[in-house]
Amino acid sequence: MNKIKNCHLRTTKQFGLAINLKEALNKSLNAIKKISDTDQTIWRTTEWNICHHLACNLQEQFLELDVDVELEKDDKKRPDIVVHKRGSHKINLIIFQVKKNPSFRDILDDMNKINGTFFREPYLYNFGIFICIGKLPTKLPDFDTTKIAIIEIDGWKIIPA
Repeated sequence: MNKIKNCHLRTTKQFGLAINLKEALNKSLNAIKKISDTDQTIWRTTEWNICHHLACNLQEQFLELDVDVELEKDDKKRPDIVVHKRGSHKINLIIFQVKKNPSFRDILDDMNKINGTFFREPYLYNFGIFICIGKLPTKLPDFDTTKIAIIEIDGWKIIPA
């Protein structure tokens, strides 16, 4: 089952790009659906492999930008996937964190990484999307719903299709 948790609209406009969190989520869901439609076994592989396939499909959704996986940043932090323009920090659109069957602590750690590192100088990413492969815990950490969303992919497929 696919669930989007707590999404509010906030639009960013950078260098001619105008996108809000809902649009970023829709593009992300299109990329996720394409994986589910072509090969659902990918959801049963490692997080690294899932991130690779997801990044390839995200690139089709964000043609004007670059999509990178496990990109080591200046401070040795490595977001799972980023949608940005390579070469500077002027256009940093979305940071993705992907976890299989995360605990509350896993989500809290990733939310702290997003908020404490990637929403701050020098990166200033506009949005964060946490993708849970499997079930989310019943309790979620607090997060800024104007900048961050959580997608749950349960049962290794997106429902409704």
